[in-house]
Amino acid sequence: MEIPQWVSTDLQVQMKQGHNIQIIDVRQPEEFSSGHIPGAKLIPLGELAARFQEIKPDVETAIVCRSGGRSMKACEFLASAGYQKIHNLSGGMLAWDGDVE
Repeated sequence: MEIPQWVSTDLQVQMKQGHNIQIIDVRQPEEFSSGHIPGAKLIPLGELAARFQEIKPDVETAIVCRSGGRSMKACEFLASAGYQKIHNLSGGMLAWDGDVE
């Protein structure tokens, strides 16, 4: 399965239009606490296999990391687990130009 990519503006449009979206941040806790997309849920990549059930399979989902590499690994794992509504945030937080909390 080819993993769909979203750029920063794609995700911002989805959020501004009020779409039901979940944002999963797969960075480490210290990276997450230094700034993350508002509403993002932290599930570090190393915990994903044990915690992926926390991600709703029927909701559009953006997977985020620092630059897009770990999030792509997370997307590939989720795709293999049957998730279809997943999008890798291309460029990760380095490319994110929206709000941060």
